[in-house]
Amino acid sequence: MLAAVQADRFRVSVTRSMWCFLTCGLGFTATGVQAFLAGHLGPSDPMWWGAWLVEPAFAGILITLLRWEAQMLAHGLAVDDRPVKWLKRVLLGATLITNVWSSLRPPDGQINAGMVFLHLVIPLVVFLLAEVMPVIQARCNAARAKAAEVVPAPTSTPPSAVTPAAPTRTALRLPGHLQGALDAKANEVHAEGRSLTAQDIQDALNVPEEYAARLAAQLAA
Repeated sequence: MLAAVQADRFRVSVTRSMWCFLTCGLGFTATGVQAFLAGHLGPSDPMWWGAWLVEPAFAGILITLLRWEAQMLAHGLAVDDRPVKWLKRVLLGATLITNVWSSLRPPDGQINAGMVFLHLVIPLVVFLLAEVMPVIQARCNAARAKAAEVVPAPTSTPPSAVTPAAPTRTALRLPGHLQGALDAKANEVHAEGRSLTAQDIQDALNVPEEYAARLAAQLAA
């Protein structure tokens, strides 16, 4: 139980750090997108101000998509649909192209090698962060599920008879609030005259699919 809690805290800490750095990177790339769209326009032109809204709009779509992807992974659902991947690539590709172009064609005509490098590397880092974050979520969820597992109870102890309305105890030790939720779900399912399934366990405990399947198999044994 303690190991699972520590794994979950570590996941939250890493995720927050990644979100912070991703936001900083998108803040920097906003300047390149604005410079690309505004060109020689000045603050007196409304388009100069409107150009500042493009990258925040792209970043908002990307962040919303990443949050949704993280939530799906937290429920044990992998997100590998091609439209999702292409949307992320189009958003980040547009940011990369506009940043590089604006640094190669500055309004004053003087190319700064350092700015070209930054406007090339930072969008690439942002792109890789967007690709890595789902991987981090999936691995951390798997580590949390593995940390929650314990050695099964000794086989020499005779199993106690389980009545349909009795609380469900397993050889996998669960925190008190999770065990209570599992007991309530088991009573509800037994009242319907059917056996507890992995989907029932996922609905009650919000655990990865593999862990729910193991739990269901142990309960059915």
